Amino acid sequence: MIITTNPMGWQWLMVLVLVTALFNPAWAGGGHDSHDDHDEHSEEPALVYTHYSNNAELFVEFPPLVVNQPSTFVAHFTRLKDFKPMTSGVLDIHLRRDGKTAARFRVKAPARTGIFLPVVTAKHAGTYQLILEVRDGDFHSTHDLGEVTVFASKDEATVNQETVEGEIGYLKEQQWVNPFAIVKAEMRALRPSVPGFATVSAPSDGYAVVRAPSDGYFSAETLVNAGQIVTASQSLGSLIPRLGEGADIGHLLVAQERAKSQLQLVQADVKRLKALYEQGAIPQKRLLEARQVLEVAKVELQTAQSRIQQRAGQKGTAAAGIALRAPIAGEVVSATARPGAFVRAGEALFTLAVTDRRWLEVAVPERFGDRIRHTSGAWINHDGRTRILDASHGAEVVRISQQVEPTNRTVSVAIEYPLQTGAKDSGPSLLGARLSAHVYVDKPKALLAIPVSAIIDDGGQPTVYVQTEGESFARRTVTLGLRDGNLVEVVAGVAPGEWVVSKGAYYIKLASTGGDAIGHGHAH
Repeated sequence: MIITTNPMGWQWLMVLVLVTALFNPAWAGGGHDSHDDHDEHSEEPALVYTHYSNNAELFVEFPPLVVNQPSTFVAHFTRLKDFKPMTSGVLDIHLRRDGKTAARFRVKAPARTGIFLPVVTAKHAGTYQLILEVRDGDFHSTHDLGEVTVFASKDEATVNQETVEGEIGYLKEQQWVNPFAIVKAEMRALRPSVPGFATVSAPSDGYAVVRAPSDGYFSAETLVNAGQIVTASQSLGSLIPRLGEGADIGHLLVAQERAKSQLQLVQADVKRLKALYEQGAIPQKRLLEARQVLEVAKVELQTAQSRIQQRAGQKGTAAAGIALRAPIAGEVVSATARPGAFVRAGEALFTLAVTDRRWLEVAVPERFGDRIRHTSGAWINHDGRTRILDASHGAEVVRISQQVEPTNRTVSVAIEYPLQTGAKDSGPSLLGARLSAHVYVDKPKALLAIPVSAIIDDGGQPTVYVQTEGESFARRTVTLGLRDGNLVEVVAGVAPGEWVVSKGAYYIKLASTGGDAIGHGHAH
């Protein structure tokens, strides 16, 4: 035991313990600890297979098959939908000859999470087709491992498998508890793009600014604030025009009384003329003219009353003045008006925008101007995710500028896209937000591609980790080409059909520095 009084020494000791626990299966609780029914085979050579179906990965190890000798299969099953181990299910192992099942061996549950331990005891020597089939409710996966030999005696048993590439060991138990996923490198349709700088804006037909129609005082019974949703024509408040110079309260009271008196006279005149019209004494035109005068008198009285309310500050002034209404339905993006505040003609009081759409206006350097003429959309990085904005994702190119903006020497593209409330892949909604973008400039090309998430920077070199066997990985330095959203072209370093770590590659990198603690074999 080493005893130290150096505090930094204790910190480094704790780091050493944590690193050892991460990569040493016996310490971390992962790895292949000894199975009682398989200890006697731990030093023997084993056949190793890794096989993929549409929904599962099988990684299995077992000693060569010998007549009347039990051979324990250590079968690891991983669900490809989430790369988690199977926790239940029934496993059947079939030995087939001439298209018929010569022997079948079954276990009804995994011995532990993800691992089935069926024992196969063949009765007759020969060559058989080896098939493993696992079921768990609606889940079904079949793995045809090809031909396998059942030897007549243990002395004849041999393992004739080529050594696979893969100097890094990373056990299934580690893959299951850490972030992990693999994807097959294959030909995919990638579109060339050019870089640009984007700004989020509201659509031209889904954006409105409500301005003061004249100098005056803003009034509202219910204050409308930013963030509220309004309907078209909804009242936002009213503007009480500023009174003329010298309009004191006395003059306003006199004007109000005069308007009341005039209204009473006109109302009496209309009542009298209506009776005469009904008797046939006067033509209808005379009555209609009197009613028009009555409407004018009402407006004059209302104006006089609103002026008094404005000057005296009486309750109810919100109903007076010029009504301000929302020209569109949507969200109030900004609201600068405050009750009682004086505003100038033309001053912006409210800004409104629709809530279901946005525009991405991308400024592209002029040297790419000719290439964006037939663009189909763009891709962006938003909130740590890549978002594709094209027709297949509900977006539409609405404007392509063919004139260079003289200040920053750019041309612009506008793309309209839908906003999906609560959706993970919804585009940015914050008006005025700025972010980098890539505008598509050509038709798709079939290229060998892998996810961008598979690439890590290792000493300045783009690097991936290829799964060469269930628990073996190879480090590859790659040459990258065209990028399209989440996918990137691999020019060199990976072959079609190889399985590349697309999630958790950094854990494989850490495992590559773990030395013998990671190991290549298994102490089952």
